[in-house]
Amino acid sequence: MSEKLSTWCRSGECMAALVATVGGGRVEALVPNGDDAMGRHGDCGICTGSAGAAADPRRLHRPRRRTGSTWEEIDWDTAISEIATRLKDIRKQSGARAIATYAGAPVGTHSRGLARTLAFSLGLGTPNLFSPLSQVGGPWLRASELVLGHPASLQGDIGRAHYVLLLGANQEAQGWGPMQAGRNWAADLTFSRKTKGTKVIAADPRRTPIAAAADVHLRIRPGTELFMLLGMIDQICKNNWHESQYVRDFCRGYPELVAAVAPWTTERVGEICGVNGDEIAGVALKFSRAAMAVAHRSPQALQSEHGTLTAWAIIVLHAITANLLRPGGLYENKGVLDIHAVVSQLPTAKAPRTRVGDFPLLCLQAPGALLADEIGVPGDGQVRALLSVHGNPARELPGGERLRAALSGLDLLVAIDIADHETTAMAHYVLPSTHPWEREDLHLHDTSILPYRSTACTPALVPPPGEARSEADILAALFRAVGPTIRGGVHGAHLRALGAYLAATDLAPWEERLLAHSDTVDLPTLKSSGSWWGGEVDRATWRVTTPSGKIELLPSEIAEALRGLCPPAASGGDKWLLASAARDAATRPFDRRGDPGVTLHPSAGFAEGERVCVATVAGMVEAIVHLDDTLRDDVVDLPAGYAVDALALVPTDRLDPLSGCPAMSGLSCRVERA
Repeated sequence: MSEKLSTWCRSGECMAALVATVGGGRVEALVPNGDDAMGRHGDCGICTGSAGAAADPRRLHRPRRRTGSTWEEIDWDTAISEIATRLKDIRKQSGARAIATYAGAPVGTHSRGLARTLAFSLGLGTPNLFSPLSQVGGPWLRASELVLGHPASLQGDIGRAHYVLLLGANQEAQGWGPMQAGRNWAADLTFSRKTKGTKVIAADPRRTPIAAAADVHLRIRPGTELFMLLGMIDQICKNNWHESQYVRDFCRGYPELVAAVAPWTTERVGEICGVNGDEIAGVALKFSRAAMAVAHRSPQALQSEHGTLTAWAIIVLHAITANLLRPGGLYENKGVLDIHAVVSQLPTAKAPRTRVGDFPLLCLQAPGALLADEIGVPGDGQVRALLSVHGNPARELPGGERLRAALSGLDLLVAIDIADHETTAMAHYVLPSTHPWEREDLHLHDTSILPYRSTACTPALVPPPGEARSEADILAALFRAVGPTIRGGVHGAHLRALGAYLAATDLAPWEERLLAHSDTVDLPTLKSSGSWWGGEVDRATWRVTTPSGKIELLPSEIAEALRGLCPPAASGGDKWLLASAARDAATRPFDRRGDPGVTLHPSAGFAEGERVCVATVAGMVEAIVHLDDTLRDDVVDLPAGYAVDALALVPTDRLDPLSGCPAMSGLSCRVERA
């Protein structure tokens, strides 16, 4: 007999509240829970598309070990013992830095799994915890840390704004992120336009339905959002359209900002963006004059080699127009569990740095785009062993065949995952992990990306298949067998000791204590009710933690990056690549959606269904052509996360110097017949 259970999406970033129909040991259906605030915005499609994950033929059921060119199933004790022995040998021979972990995106949606993964690397004393953070929300966190003093996720208050600038392609299809969830953005925007005449400006190389319905559509080239923002800031400063009282009372560095943006006139940036500079000037005027204005970013807006500068420009645009840390603009949600006390002890400026590229760790994580070089470049600290946790680095990171060759040459590659993919095929050991529907979860660490105060607890909906275990339990068993790094390692002794403790201890009691500390709801009550909702967030919460106590409009790192900033150059061809914007949100295992191929404007001279080669300075891939006359005629849209390895076109030597974000948007490219 079927029963209905409350849960929420942990497969994507939508975090939607769901009602699961469960019967016969399987999830029969998943639908948004309209009775819960977290379910009224709908779901991302990833969660509902994975309802049948437990019975999928690609699922991993038992640990297995590679023996020559074949696989053999082994028991858990043997797997943990053998992997631990090899890790200890590598650490003894080459040091703790030779061991690396890759945390895929799903790790970030699991509070216990994330804590364990971070602790595992800390306890080993290695800086090599790679993740996709740098190419998703990393630039946003880094910019807010520089401007406000701490890495706040800063939400866009679209529902209250009178003037909304949408930055980046395909807002609706990309989930309106990064690091923003729990709101029906499109419905909020529609309601706002009807009730108070909110004006919408879409900066998008394609005429999507949202762009078509906007009051102004700026069909800018991909990857040029930064230059458009610089032109807007310059126009506001030159015409004294800024909110002088707000800037005087709460900001620092305004004269320096004026001088820094002076070269980026709207006429100049209009040529760079491929639009009329007067239109950019008009948007700047109306943004500065609106009662409440917000610039809302999609993931693509930040996925360039200037990602942190773009994020900084967005935040500063709000600051000089008095729309920062205020309703209707950008605001900070401290979340049910305010983790500021933790992140404030891990400032990026004092963090360990990567061996290759000298990038600082951001929230203890290294840029994933460096993985191929950290494995392949000889020297002290060269990575020789990698544990991949709920990720497929062979296809989720830039590097293409060079990265796959590096992964296949490792002394030890362990994949902890739910299903087979390109990385498990190269691994020496594969350890089966649980899908989110197969484990109990407490919604703790990521409540700050919601527009209200809310948390939830869900039971396991179904039992895991075979001998699958949660990644938190697998990593704890491995760490107990390997043991901490007592001396050496890049982290201080106190962080190593804390990591060693959290990597092996039972985290459940700590979760209960943290929830109690949040002063919201106790765990027994939460388990019985399923969720807790504490109302709307205070949009006027003021938290600026810079040494000066003021908003830093031009931090020294930003000023240095601006001095070396150059417009994009057509070095690899005559078109501009958009490799970051997913056509839909379904890019996880168990999704059954079709490959969108490469989208071109009909004037490109290719036929629908024709096979072409797309090439950049980094590589070449083949794809099937789809034609779309709503796309700019000089843009090639080849979204990442599908059958074609779009990230093979992304160079790993052109990274954002402040966050390590790769240039996934705005690369020069060429298209030829295959």
